[in-house]
Amino acid sequence: MSTLIEKFLTLKDNYRNFDTRACLKRMQRFRRAVEKVALQGRPIALEILGSISFGIVEPGSDADCVLLHYCDLHGDGGECPDDCPNFVFEKNALAEALAAQPGAQPFNIEFLDCVNLTSIEKHLASEPFVQDPILYRMLYYCTVGRPVNRPFFIRYCKIMENNRDFMKGFIEWSSQALEAYLKTSTHRLSFEKYNQRIISTGLALPKELQAELKRYLEE
Repeated sequence: MSTLIEKFLTLKDNYRNFDTRACLKRMQRFRRAVEKVALQGRPIALEILGSISFGIVEPGSDADCVLLHYCDLHGDGGECPDDCPNFVFEKNALAEALAAQPGAQPFNIEFLDCVNLTSIEKHLASEPFVQDPILYRMLYYCTVGRPVNRPFFIRYCKIMENNRDFMKGFIEWSSQALEAYLKTSTHRLSFEKYNQRIISTGLALPKELQAELKRYLEE
């Protein structure tokens, strides 16, 4: 029987078949902005959650982001606080790079979390590595989100994914996290919104997808 996280990923992959033009443009804008931030000496990556992860985006839709970067200031603490100077600089530089793109329609960016890859690297260096919550969080974002500059961090995901004991704990943890989120009205309303956007384009929502969504929401 599939776990809840596996059902979620199947659903997400099916919604991606309806990628809107606005979604593809948004991803292109993020890729260009991340490249520009790197030219300023701060290489970063993003995992984008929410509607863009499912490909159902309107031009003015908000963007929920998780920033991944290297920071020696907080390499031993597991994560960077909101006032970390590197995190603050990178957030501002990314926003400026997005706004500077010609003809770009403004949209709100919400940074939900920041993953310090310096800390991730230290955790994974131990053998066996400790199943710390920061590792679970990173792999969760990289599983449910949509990446920008994936080569920047994918090697860490591969190390975790190749560890059978770690993955057993991660699947249980991520399914519990999804189960808690599943009970919120926000999650259910999001799917209603995605479906309406698909229908508004003149496309019919496939019966298989409707049935799959119904099974997932009944979990």
